[in-house]
Amino acid sequence: MVIHVKLCGPKPLVFDAEDVKQLRSQHRIVGTLIGTLPRLPLQNAFLGLPLQLLPEETALLVAKNLACMDAPWSYPNSKDERLRYRVFEYLWSREYYITSGLKFGGDFLVYLGDPMRFHSHFIVSAKDRNSPIAPLDVIAMGRLATNVKKTFVLVSPPENAADDNSTMDVFSIEWAGF
Repeated sequence: MVIHVKLCGPKPLVFDAEDVKQLRSQHRIVGTLIGTLPRLPLQNAFLGLPLQLLPEETALLVAKNLACMDAPWSYPNSKDERLRYRVFEYLWSREYYITSGLKFGGDFLVYLGDPMRFHSHFIVSAKDRNSPIAPLDVIAMGRLATNVKKTFVLVSPPENAADDNSTMDVFSIEWAGF
């Protein structure tokens, strides 16, 4: 069954509850519920439909012919977007659940199982291997991840790699706190 995704401005949204259930249970796509509940519209602790998808989730669903869009979808466009998408597809192909990692200073949070039942283990940042990283940033990544009981992971396509996402260079950063 094909998932129907509607664009509301730049935001890809899924409005059908069965589609949301299929995304999560069959495709490990989590998204974020952003709608209010009809019986409790003034609260914001529990949210309902629609489900907002990450751009990477949407691009993956379209690329795998798992979803159809109601409007033209053009992602990824920039070099950074292509890098993020390649890393997302690499992690997804390894059967991880993936959500946004912005609140932890990374690109993605990676879970070994459904985020409703599992704690995320990794904060992932997609990095171009030729982009410098300041030593203080490496320390900050390690300390931050350790304080929230996670491992910070840098993921980069190898030099001269094809666009097949079959291999990536993966480095983990953990703070030992001497």
